[in-house]
Amino acid sequence: MSKIIFGDNLPILQGMISNSVDLVYIDPPFNTGKDRTLKRIKTVQSKEGDRIGFQGNTYKTLELTSKSYQDSFDFEINGDVPEDLITAYGLLAPQSSLYFLEVFLRPRLVEAKRILKSNGSLYFHIDYREVHYCKILLDNIFGRECFMNEIIWAYDFGGRARSKWPAKHDSILFYVKDPNNYIFNPNQIDREEYMAPGLVGKKKAKRGKLPTDTWFPKYVGKKEPDVWWQTIVPTNSKERTGYPTQKPRQLLDRIIQASTHKNDIVLDFFAGSGTSGRSAQQLGRKFVLIDNNRTSMEIMATRFADAQDIEWVNFDPKPFQINRLEDTNLRNRLEANLSPEIDPEFRKLASTGSYLQGELEEINDLWKDSPFEWVLQLSPRKRGKLGRELLMAWFANEGVKFSRAGESGETLVLDKYRFAIKFSTPWNGVAYKFQQIRLSDYNYLICFGLSPFAAHCWIFDKDYAIKNAQTQHKAEKGGEFWLTIDPNEVPEWAKTSGGSLNNALSVLKGVIDSKKGRAK
Repeated sequence: MSKIIFGDNLPILQGMISNSVDLVYIDPPFNTGKDRTLKRIKTVQSKEGDRIGFQGNTYKTLELTSKSYQDSFDFEINGDVPEDLITAYGLLAPQSSLYFLEVFLRPRLVEAKRILKSNGSLYFHIDYREVHYCKILLDNIFGRECFMNEIIWAYDFGGRARSKWPAKHDSILFYVKDPNNYIFNPNQIDREEYMAPGLVGKKKAKRGKLPTDTWFPKYVGKKEPDVWWQTIVPTNSKERTGYPTQKPRQLLDRIIQASTHKNDIVLDFFAGSGTSGRSAQQLGRKFVLIDNNRTSMEIMATRFADAQDIEWVNFDPKPFQINRLEDTNLRNRLEANLSPEIDPEFRKLASTGSYLQGELEEINDLWKDSPFEWVLQLSPRKRGKLGRELLMAWFANEGVKFSRAGESGETLVLDKYRFAIKFSTPWNGVAYKFQQIRLSDYNYLICFGLSPFAAHCWIFDKDYAIKNAQTQHKAEKGGEFWLTIDPNEVPEWAKTSGGSLNNALSVLKGVIDSKKGRAK
């Protein structure tokens, strides 16, 4: 049976049996020197409001809930720092860090090592402020030979510092009790499902694809990396509990799958919102969660309202679970009644859609890690504008400056000659299709293609371009045309008209020089 214990973790740890847990994951306070608080607020219209908003009305802000914990350790140290650590950090660490490390963390980590089984592991989650001192402390307790990895959890949120590089990662120090005998299951680590499993075969579909760290296996080899790109828990996520420093379940899933087996015991004595326990429960492990923050216990009571096999110590969860259970039962009944029956014909359509989706995903995968991946999200009109702006800027850097013809700027002018620009990304990951080429008032056509990691450009006389184009739309004034150019197999008629940006620049200069020569 799993346990959730309310109280000071040190005496609780001291009372636990040696060699009794398989994995310790802790996310202790980071010693930021602040109280970490998450508030839920609501803005309402009020005559006594302190701010002016829509239509000149006054508004005030109401605080709905506030959840916090202390994250500062500015206390006096009773006793000396161990002699063997004086040169390591005693002369460098501030007083608050010394208290945090020696008085607060050391006795708890000593107990954690004692409680771990001989093949157990510890994952210590901290940030950049104290990670280097903490590694020295852990090396001293576990032994440097027991240090396996510093895992970097990189995320996409946080402050936007203007005076230094903004901090966008945490560190997770991975230690084992015995470097010659510990659990590590690379084949059990989380893998993502293929969106179109029918296209990859049953074996690959069953195994799934590597997680979001796609750059590592692509360039280094199929090993799990120690840099984990994983977003925080989104504000509107169902996973969100309201705890100030809640960690995402996917992060804990990866750790628990890698370093435990089914029915093993996971210990977290800075439990917070209980993510480690929730992950352990869902993965078929047992857990012991400890925290001395009543807010944490209330959140965990709600979070584990549907669990029957948990022993609660020093805390009664029932007052915080009744409403949650009623809401869950009601939601289940509603979902059962409202689940739509899927039309067989729609299933056939969805089957075809799955195939097409696979094709599109394969194409989009080509753009991963490209600095222009975001271009795929733009509308055709915005892509056209982007193409013009990029090309004008590139040519300007090379000393060739276009001007815009008219307010729309869709046609550019250079030395009184008019240039229409058409922009394309590869269709089906292969060839460019430059569309909506019209017989309007311009002299030359510039075709600018942007691939994930390359750019291509061709410059044609308008009549020559139309001669080699296909009809797109017919109309009284000649209609519209398109040109198809595969940059890997350039057609003969386009080979002397550019290709690379530098070749296109040479073609452009040749065109202008020839026109000037005729004028003379």
